[in-house]
Amino acid sequence: MSEQSGLVVCFGEAMIRHSQNQIGESCSTPGGSEYNVAAALSLLGRKTTWVSSLPDDEEAKLVTTPLVERSVTLDIYKSSHQVGHYSIDSSAKTVTYDRSDSAFANLDAGEINWRQLLSSSRWLVISGITPMLSDGARANWAAAMTFAELDGTLIALDLNYRPALGTFQELWDHVEPRLRMVNLLVVSPQTLALVMGNDSLDDLIEMRRRWNIPYLACTWKNAKDNGQSRWSAVAHSHGLSSSENTAVFHQPVEHLGGGDAWLAGFIDGLLEGIVLEDCCHRGDLLAALTQRTFGDLGNVTRDELSRWESIEGPVVLLQDG
Repeated sequence: MSEQSGLVVCFGEAMIRHSQNQIGESCSTPGGSEYNVAAALSLLGRKTTWVSSLPDDEEAKLVTTPLVERSVTLDIYKSSHQVGHYSIDSSAKTVTYDRSDSAFANLDAGEINWRQLLSSSRWLVISGITPMLSDGARANWAAAMTFAELDGTLIALDLNYRPALGTFQELWDHVEPRLRMVNLLVVSPQTLALVMGNDSLDDLIEMRRRWNIPYLACTWKNAKDNGQSRWSAVAHSHGLSSSENTAVFHQPVEHLGGGDAWLAGFIDGLLEGIVLEDCCHRGDLLAALTQRTFGDLGNVTRDELSRWESIEGPVVLLQDG
């Protein structure tokens, strides 16, 4: 265990994804919501720690090696259980999970010393995936939030609803009582509609007001010209900030990992102290740049991100640069 946590602590499961790349080759690559955020932030130069549970085997090394290469600090709780897996069938548009007996799902309640881990951190990044995995995972998720609140660590929660793990109401029953602890909540348009009945900007503003969330963010992706236009908005106590006027058009090679990259970009902007519209735009750009390469993880550096941010107005991000 490390003696001192990173500026941003990310807690969650990473799995091994089995899928085919753009030329039809079978590939096994690591990924996970909080894992992806840690990797992206560290590559931008932020001090980051990823907290999780893994066995001591070659599959675990497949998970940890990309983070080590990106200078992420690891706090791994060793387990006799396996790494979780999931398989994507692009032709059938199906995803098959094998995670019920994973190392992360077998975490014991109280296993993680959150007071030590969070003592020097600015942000805790978690998702709505974790409380749906097991009682032990949920207990550690709840404890992380409790100690973060006690120690003054800001909490970023990506709701990240996954129907394969249960109903939305089950997830909401875990999350809703703890929204008072959350500083930044990220929802998809689909989740916003589940909570509010619609996915408009007015609904985003009203949801933030109803639960008194400091920052409530949502990202939109609109199909356009064999690609997509990506923009985002955040509701806050002074109203609404949006990147709709600086939307990013791109043609994704990879359709996963974009939301995690967006969260990393937005948090990076908050840490820098830039205005909220620019935080949204930074997230949009980092998401689009990350989806230029196969696999959940991107390779976006600070210099590359800054070059694209220097463009005024909407950005057309094509594969040839």
